[in-house]
This record gives sequence, structure tokens and C-alpha cells, in this order.
Amino acid sequence: MRRFLRSAGLSLLCCLALGREARAANALAPTSPFLPPSAVGAAATENTPLELRGILVDEGGYRFSVFDPVRHTGTWARLNETGHDFVIKAYDTTRDLITLDYQGRILTVSLRTAKVTAVAPAGPGPTAGGSGLNGPAVLNPTPADEVARFNRVKEEIARRRALREQAAKTPPPAPK
Repeated sequence: MRRFLRSAGLSLLCCLALGREARAANALAPTSPFLPPSAVGAAATENTPLELRGILVDEGGYRFSVFDPVRHTGTWARLNETGHDFVIKAYDTTRDLITLDYQGRILTVSLRTAKVTAVAPAGPGPTAGGSGLNGPAVLNPTPADEVARFNRVKEEIARRRALREQAAKTPPPAPK
């Protein structure tokens, strides 16, 4: 009997604690005080399980590329199209936002912005002490441009040949 009373008391205590937590959650502010007023829609899109990666307009209307980063799969869907894990309910053309129903939850997802990084050009190029043979490309070279390029190549070959001959003439240093 004591065991029953003890477990009933613990159950009652847990129910009271959960009730208090539910009332505290309802008292929370609907928007974050840490975001600027213009970022109300952005707060809803930060921790969503889906991403909007593209928007396409064709003869049938809008198509949206929705990507699931957990499954690493994406699909193109139209407004109110069924057959997916989600249904796109609305599209805001001014802010590129879609509202969709995903697993019983209404989500607002904004178009993902591309991350662009600068990359150094690949391949050989003129160096600080180089010959400058790899100068800017000429799209429509004139005969004078071709002659000048040929002369630069000829001078570079002569320079390298002279360096090789000089290296072959100098005796190696004596061992100590």
C-alpha cells in the first residue's frame, strides 16, 4: 500500500510540474527580443529541417526546390502538390519565402543564399622573377602579336639554353 501511495504521489508531483512548464512556455514572447524588428520571418527559418534552394517559373507556374539536409535529397514541388513529405501552402514573392506543412508543423522557409568564396586562379602564371611568357591572352591576335609572341618564346629558349651551358661549364665544388 505504501508503494502505491508513493508512486501515486510521484505521479501527481510530475503532473503538477508539467502543468507549470506548459504555463511558462505559453508566457514566452512570440518573437525574439534579440532580433531586429525586420527579422521576424528570419527567426522562423533558421532551424527548419528543410531548405529552399531554388525557385523556377515555367508554363505551369512556380516550382520550388526543397532540400532535406538530413536525408541529402531534394525535390521540385509546386504549390499545394501532394505526394511529398511536405505540402507548400504559400509563396511570398517579395521576400522569397515559402510556407509549408511538414509533418503536421507549419514552417516558413526562406530562399537559401549562396556562399561565394574567392579562389586563386589555377595553373602557371607569370611570377615575380619569371619571364612573363604567360601574359594576358589576346582573343583575336594580329600577325604583329604573333610575331612578338614568337620572339619572346625564342628569347626564353635562348636564355634557358645559356643557363644550362653555364651550369655544365662550372666545376662542382670541391669536397671539404
